[in-house]
Amino acid sequence: MLGLLQQKLAAVKGCYSMDFLEGWLLYMQDRGQAWVVGGALRDHLLGLPTSELDLVITIAPAALPTALWQQTAHSFWLDETRQILRAIEPNGQSFDIAPLQGEDIHADLSCRDFTVNAMAMTLSEWIGNREALIDPRSGKQDLAARRLRLVSPNALLDDPVRVLRGVRLAVEKQLILEPPIVKQMREVSSQLPAQAAERLTVELSRILMHPLAAAGADLLAQVGATESLFPEGWAMQKVTQNKYHQFTVSEHSRRAFAAFVSIIHTGHYLTAKAQAWFADYWHELSPSLQAATMFAAWLHDIGKPPARVIRKGRVTFYDHEQVGAEMAVAIAKRLRLSNAQQELIKCFVRLHMYPMQLWRTEKFGPQLIHRFYQRAGQYGPLIVVFTLADYLAKGDNLAGTQEFAAHKQVVEDFLKAYFCQQAELVNPEPLLNHNEMMEVANQAPGAWLRQARRELLEAQAAGQVQSREQAVRWLQDWWQQQATRHKGRPY
Repeated sequence: MLGLLQQKLAAVKGCYSMDFLEGWLLYMQDRGQAWVVGGALRDHLLGLPTSELDLVITIAPAALPTALWQQTAHSFWLDETRQILRAIEPNGQSFDIAPLQGEDIHADLSCRDFTVNAMAMTLSEWIGNREALIDPRSGKQDLAARRLRLVSPNALLDDPVRVLRGVRLAVEKQLILEPPIVKQMREVSSQLPAQAAERLTVELSRILMHPLAAAGADLLAQVGATESLFPEGWAMQKVTQNKYHQFTVSEHSRRAFAAFVSIIHTGHYLTAKAQAWFADYWHELSPSLQAATMFAAWLHDIGKPPARVIRKGRVTFYDHEQVGAEMAVAIAKRLRLSNAQQELIKCFVRLHMYPMQLWRTEKFGPQLIHRFYQRAGQYGPLIVVFTLADYLAKGDNLAGTQEFAAHKQVVEDFLKAYFCQQAELVNPEPLLNHNEMMEVANQAPGAWLRQARRELLEAQAAGQVQSREQAVRWLQDWWQQQATRHKGRPY
């Protein structure tokens, strides 16, 4: 009878292209040795699926004939300096091929990060589903105990990014970071800012996009990564707020992020209609923009510490959205995020309070919903949904209040406009173009034209102007009002 490991390997055999692997095995005969290592073995022991396989071979990958993979897979150097080759098959399965480090496989495994990643099996044993695990650091035992343990005392010093990788593994695989490793991570985390930004971003993105991202964010703070990488955010720790908030800025931000994670992954707090609309929208976003959204939610109040001022005995945070947007973009640039990601983060942080500010005005209605989406554009639904999380983080037990019930309905109204009323509310077709507006007003182009067009579109969204004739009369009245207001010289 197959052992537990054999059964798991047999069950997932179809996850990999066996023709690809058997081709490698055939080639390596009489030429050298090959092992399956690391994550694939770890995940199979945990009963988790994986589409990635890491191979270690005793031949330099640069010396391999391209016919080994190019017939079926696209290949490129993942790290040419370290001779790590990646091959991706049309079905999405990926294979990373790296040269053996050290004299033998035991020496290679001793250079790895965590014991749960320091396991191996010969390629022939893997293909044959035979239970022959090479586990010199007791990684299988650590997996059974659900703990993360370093391979060696210098594992983090050898590569400080492993601090973030450890947090990610703890989140993704639900492993425990025990006090000794947390202490070691804190000692090394100060070196994180000196590491390649792209590597930091990969790990942080995976942490923040996970359904357990709130726990991941807490772990990042616990191991010192937040303080090291985002000192601007760490400054929120002791910043108290005004009477509208029960918690410090840091605790509020933490709770808002946790609530937003719940909304993103479960639809919690959204009405049934809003859940359906937003779920489709979220899944259509690219992974990079999803990651940027989570960064923005995490950093949404980062501008409060520098904006905090006490006026007449009251704590205020005037313009913290604008200040925070600039700070968040600076962080995004530091992490080498794309221009599109930076634009999303800037928009999100800058406008995260705007929907509810509009809602609380006496004139709230289609006109103001239109105004919001003119500023927020395609990222509007993200900001609207985040307002629920932001509200809940003001204090304890707010989800059952009448105000929150009304808030949820307003969020549905905002989302309905975006998903069901684009032509009527969000982007109505102008009833007058620029040339026609200048002809009606008998004026040359100027600042007036931009303002008049904006207000005309708002009037259309509100249903006050529904035809070209009405648009002409509206513009004539608007121009007269401007002239009267500015004593005959509106502009």
